[in-house]
Formats: sequence, C-alpha cells, structure tokens
Amino acid sequence: MLARVAPDELVVLDDTAEEYFADPAAALRPDGSDTPLGSGITVAMMTPYLLATSSVVLPVLGTIAGEVGKDIAKDLVKDPVVDRIRRLFKRRPDEPAGPDALSPEQAGRVRQAVIAQCHAVGLPSEQAALVADATVGVLHVRG
Repeated sequence: MLARVAPDELVVLDDTAEEYFADPAAALRPDGSDTPLGSGITVAMMTPYLLATSSVVLPVLGTIAGEVGKDIAKDLVKDPVVDRIRRLFKRRPDEPAGPDALSPEQAGRVRQAVIAQCHAVGLPSEQAALVADATVGVLHVRG
C-alpha cells in the first residue's frame, strides 16, 4: 500500500517502522524536522499513518472473515470449501473482482474504520481519504 500512497518512502520503511513501533505517538507528531532543503515546509511522512491504520483494518477484516466463514458453511452443499478457498487466495491480479472480493458494504466498513483512525491520529481529511482508498484498493487486488 505504501507503494501506492507514498512510493518515495519505501527506501526508509524499515527505519520509519522501527521508530513508529518504538514510540507511535512521537512518530505521528509533526515536529518540523523534515524540511526539504531547509525550505521551512514541513513534509509529513505517510508511513507512520499507514502503520497506525493497520491496527483498525485487521479487526474489521477478522469480522468480515467470520461472516464469510458463515456463508461458506451455508454454501457447503453447493460449493465445496476447497474450491472457494482456492478462488479466494489464488486469483490473478488482472482478474476482475468477483464474489470473493470485499462487497461494497464490507469495503465501506474498512474505509470508514481507516478514515476514523486517520482522523484520530491527526491526519487531514484529504490524506485520510487517500489512505482509506488505497487500503480498500489493496484488499481488492490479490497476487
């Protein structure tokens, strides 16, 4: 997802993640130290915000997976579980999203959770929407 939102930050991902996990609040606090060429313009890195939003995405996906599990059990008679799991994890990236991708309602739940978390950690609405859209987009593309 970082490659979509802020590809230039990939080279410092390991260091940024280490700083974030050592002190999340400090990593999310703009301190004015990242100013390109002494311009006085603060550059906010997206990586700490993406790491912060991952904590809300996983529980939402867990709930969705539970719902899918119930559906699989209901469909057991018509559609063997092995075929359904194979389709879920082995779809080609160029293959269009099918019935095993997030539904619009599920994607909306993930998007809203990410936006709420972004706002909670201080990311402006425009960037929060970008992170949320990238998150949902990554969940629809399987490799």
